[in-house]
Amino acid sequence: MRIPIFLLLTFAILTNPIFATESDTTGNRDCAQHIPAERIRYATWNLRWEDKKDIENGDAWEKRKGPISDIIQFNDFDIIGTQENSADHAAELMELLPSYEIIQIDSLEDNPILLKKGMFKILESGRFYFSKTPEVRSKSWDSRRVRFCTWVKLQRAQKEFFVFNVHFDYRGKDAQAESSKLMNKKILSIAKNSPFIFAGDLNFVYASDSYKLLGNCIKMNDAKDVAEFAYRPNGSYDYFDPQKFSKWQFDHIFVSPNVKVYRYGILNETYHDGDKFRYPSDHLPIMAVIDIP
Repeated sequence: MRIPIFLLLTFAILTNPIFATESDTTGNRDCAQHIPAERIRYATWNLRWEDKKDIENGDAWEKRKGPISDIIQFNDFDIIGTQENSADHAAELMELLPSYEIIQIDSLEDNPILLKKGMFKILESGRFYFSKTPEVRSKSWDSRRVRFCTWVKLQRAQKEFFVFNVHFDYRGKDAQAESSKLMNKKILSIAKNSPFIFAGDLNFVYASDSYKLLGNCIKMNDAKDVAEFAYRPNGSYDYFDPQKFSKWQFDHIFVSPNVKVYRYGILNETYHDGDKFRYPSDHLPIMAVIDIP
């Protein structure tokens, strides 16, 4: 049987990628790249508050906020857990990130979570402190500052999961250890059996005593250990100096055992200020591409 020529031409046009519509090839990343709806690009980043020495050394916030927003948008992060991101800095950054919304409990908080607008449904959010009285603003043990966790329960494509964004104390070793213990208990009581991401600036390195305490009463995986591909050119603390190698990784991403990690990376991102290359923070962003079950 001979097939009419107009049918052959119609078939060729419909199957040829040249004639694909814009909605097939651009716009929705999940459709364009056949990425499941639950796949998420998560990042944790200590953005560095502003010290007088930072200004003197050429690392003022006014210079850094533009490159920070550029890096966030270029890498197309879906969720960013930030630290040292004060209310005034966060407000300025959000003006540069019109496609993101912010979860910030109040003006005292400097660990807000940024989300891609329209991508998630926010079901719950909250905060607890790393102290003996976690429900009230307080500090304990040998902590130098009040430290806390910002958390949120999100929904995407009918899948619910939790994000815990933290910044542990940078000096107190007892505070770090006790914060790890409290973190285990809080994830268990808040997330229960739901998938979760727990990340932030923990101020201790892999295999330290405080690191080993994580996961004692609730199982979790370090994303770098279970990723199909991990890129770690140097540590996450960068001294504000692109010429200096760092072995110190104080920033970490952990996930519940049922979360699949495809890619993990410490992103060695710089910018040029007209004089020299600089880092936009004294910490580098860490990214993980994951699937929520």
